[in-house]
Amino acid sequence: MSKHLPCSVDGCERQGYARRFCQLHYERWKRNGDPLKLVKPLSKRGAPIEWIIEHSDHKGAECLPWPFAKFPDGRAHMNGAKPARLMCELAHGKPLTQRHEAAHSCGNGHLACVNPRHLRWATPKENNADKVKHGTHLAGDRLPQAKLKGAQIPAIRERAKTERLADIAADFGVSVTCISKLVNRQRWAHIP
Repeated sequence: MSKHLPCSVDGCERQGYARRFCQLHYERWKRNGDPLKLVKPLSKRGAPIEWIIEHSDHKGAECLPWPFAKFPDGRAHMNGAKPARLMCELAHGKPLTQRHEAAHSCGNGHLACVNPRHLRWATPKENNADKVKHGTHLAGDRLPQAKLKGAQIPAIRERAKTERLADIAADFGVSVTCISKLVNRQRWAHIP
């Protein structure tokens, strides 16, 4: 039986568990990339729903940030439901259809705003128009999965006048379909 080394964090006297950390510091490192960073404790069961009910008659004009879990892009998150949608339903009643979305007049849905005064029911088309107006619409190189940058688009379109699309696609590491849609303005249409 081998003896484990102590945790490598200064001042910690616990037994090593993995990567020269004790179990506590290893779990912190695994979650955050930092063995010393404390993680906000999980909220008690039902607390997010209670919070929404408590704040559904919020009268303030400023954004009301969601204090619980968030997606990596900053939007409010709750298992099994969308907090903004629940808040909108409590404040404004049921949507006209299930397709209607909770749209933010403040443009801060990406900052987890759930102020009921900032929410309204909108069709996906209306909600997307709001995102464009607020500058929060993900398009082009703002998309996390985008392989191309906006500055490259005019040059690609110019090259397509004299070169094979397959050659251009190979140079940029994308598919021929991607280049074809770009040249035909089915994608990146917002760039001249």
